[in-house]
Amino acid sequence: MAGRQITYLTDALMITCIVQASQADKVVKAAQDVGAQGATVTYARGTGIRERMGLMGVAIDEQKEMIRIIVSQEQADRVFEAMYLAGDLDKPGMGIMFMNDLDRVATYIPDEVMADALKPTPQKKPAKKPAKKPAKKPAKKPAKKLAAKKAGAKK
Repeated sequence: MAGRQITYLTDALMITCIVQASQADKVVKAAQDVGAQGATVTYARGTGIRERMGLMGVAIDEQKEMIRIIVSQEQADRVFEAMYLAGDLDKPGMGIMFMNDLDRVATYIPDEVMADALKPTPQKKPAKKPAKKPAKKPAKKPAKKLAAKKAGAKK
């Protein structure tokens, strides 16, 4: 591997979303609309909940589509929420999704993207503290009255 190297990406997560057949396109589109770069869609057959949901009169198709998207930690919550809503996962029998941390990810990264990633991030200047109000001067205590008699004084 002379002259070749592997660049590992860290702080990446994989979102996996399993939805009813023909729902993947709108879920992927929603993810891309909020910044996801791409997705892998595979076809699957589901079992388990179908039998229980069928008793309640809800027919659950066993054909599924499984969507996998790798995102940065910064994008994860936004993409996850968009996919959840687009897939109607808040409705019974529509699917399930989950997110996993990825230890490391390796793929081709264009030189200009690597250069940008390696630039030091500008340090934020600490926020200016609001000007302090001048401390209140302690209220003057009334002077103690001098004793009527001073030591050694004559009346």
